Amino acid sequence: YLPLRTGRTAIGVVGLDNDKQGPLLTPEQQRLLDALADQAAVAIERIQLVADVDRAKLAAEADRLRSALLTSISHDLKTPLAAIMGAAGTLREFAPALPEHDRAELLTTVLDESERLNRFIANLLDMTKIESGAMEPNYAFHYVGDIVGSALQRARKIIAEHNTETDIPSDLPMLKVDPVLFEQALFNLLDNAAKYAPAGSTIRVQGWTDNGSVLLQIMDEGPGIPPGDLERIFDTFYRVRKRDQVRAGTGLGLSICRGFIEAMGGTITAANRTDRSGAVFTIKMPKPANPPNFDASNTDDLGDLA
Repeated sequence: YLPLRTGRTAIGVVGLDNDKQGPLLTPEQQRLLDALADQAAVAIERIQLVADVDRAKLAAEADRLRSALLTSISHDLKTPLAAIMGAAGTLREFAPALPEHDRAELLTTVLDESERLNRFIANLLDMTKIESGAMEPNYAFHYVGDIVGSALQRARKIIAEHNTETDIPSDLPMLKVDPVLFEQALFNLLDNAAKYAPAGSTIRVQGWTDNGSVLLQIMDEGPGIPPGDLERIFDTFYRVRKRDQVRAGTGLGLSICRGFIEAMGGTITAANRTDRSGAVFTIKMPKPANPPNFDASNTDDLGDLA
């Protein structure tokens, strides 16, 4: 038996057995076995060191995400909760003495901040599903314009102070996507545009086909994305440095967009507009091999799809 020794410690033992009588090895064979044992110990140690480094990286990443999550919960989630508690407390104590307009405004604050809090929590849950690999899209054929319309309707309060333009051709091929995930990705992009683009500016949604793919772009007229942030903007909890008037967020929206789009076989990229100031996000989805025929201008097709 020979110990497999390294500079740190013994990591194993190698043994030889032979039914023949007499010494197992000659002196030359013993030296060769010693050399092989040393080489094996060094190889095993290197494998262990690589595994240790990987574990250390994972632990550091987990600590970073945990710290970012705690920061998000302690600040971004606490802010709408404080507004809800303040408005509700005012209504409870002074509702009879408040004018109807003030009571309605306080109730609106409660509802708006509750929706905001609900979005933050939903984003946290969605990111948990993505990182755990539990995301399983429920595929079906859908017309992109319908999903865009649903996302715009859902985001109407968020983008109320912005102008919206859509250019979705009626002859776009149908896509095989999960409509819930795809709508959530579009909603997050619209929410992001509303945060960074000034009130009164235009948010544009346009689609087209190119080389067997369907592309969808969401463009805003905000300050754009700093060049140093273009590669990291889809990272979990990463947020572009922002101005004071920009609403708070968890830094999860774009990460969820990428997770959902990639789960459905597509890609999403970020860039800055070339015609004016602003950011542009491009979703690229593969065109199905045999999509069903659909004409968005024909309402009979909608009945067939239902």
